[in-house]
Amino acid sequence: MTRPIQLDNDAYRYLDDGDSCYHFLEYTSGGGFRVSQGNQQILNLKKRPTSSENELYYKGKAVNFWGDLLASELNLAVVSVNSTFVPMPCSKPRGHAEYDDRMTKVLRRMGRLTPAIDIRELLVQDRLRTSQHEGDRLTPTEIASFMSVDTGLLVEPVKPNIVIVDDVITMGASFKAAKMLLQSAGVQANLVGLFLAKTVWPASELDDWLDALG
Repeated sequence: MTRPIQLDNDAYRYLDDGDSCYHFLEYTSGGGFRVSQGNQQILNLKKRPTSSENELYYKGKAVNFWGDLLASELNLAVVSVNSTFVPMPCSKPRGHAEYDDRMTKVLRRMGRLTPAIDIRELLVQDRLRTSQHEGDRLTPTEIASFMSVDTGLLVEPVKPNIVIVDDVITMGASFKAAKMLLQSAGVQANLVGLFLAKTVWPASELDDWLDALG
């Protein structure tokens, strides 16, 4: 069983004491598919929508893997009453060839047997930006400048908790941007971050050498 594990906010540049964030597995940066199940399933999930048919087959398998993991490890009977789930959008706007609603698909897979689950695409990517793992990492304010909140989906009140769901957390910038936007839109709820995996880094040769000396 893989229960959600609370993150140590001190390890993330953009998280502070008021943030509640959790993760399931680990993603080793630069590690490739064979390092862990977390790496395999994250890399497959992140395959571009323009990938080959074979690659998209494995992307679909990853969507099912993560959705089933969430369904098995979250008490859906409880969260269907007290939580609204909000998928983090990708860095491409709707209509772009590489627009990817993978997190929405993961959540729909999660809730397929629980119709009462409240899933809302409150966060909208308005303009194209470079993905965080492909270029210079943007600050929360910069990320938020490319996004907006679909206020039409707020006509019906949200649940007491809003769970912002994303694939990987590295520094917390995307979560912080989402939190800023939702609060600015007047959302009155406890905002929680839930990540499929957290980024970890392999020990460098220097680290190994220092460990040997110590």
